[in-house]
Amino acid sequence: MTRSRAITTTRLARAQLGQGDIGPAVRTAMSMPDPQAAHPRVHGMLTTFGQNLERIAAGSSHARLWAGYAHDHHLKGPMR
Repeated sequence: MTRSRAITTTRLARAQLGQGDIGPAVRTAMSMPDPQAAHPRVHGMLTTFGQNLERIAAGSSHARLWAGYAHDHHLKGPMR
């Protein structure tokens, strides 16, 4: 059930980003507890979220916040 919640949360963040709600999208994505974010499927979804965020809002304060979070949680590149 926790994996399903993590996937749903990630989908919500992606939908918020798609609607241009960048701040709420980043907050939603960052609300993911570490054990849930480590699941391979969720990890991939969050990595894609970060790529989309960079494409949509490169250089913004939200993109920088996400980049720091992604770095700290190993969300860029291969699965940890």
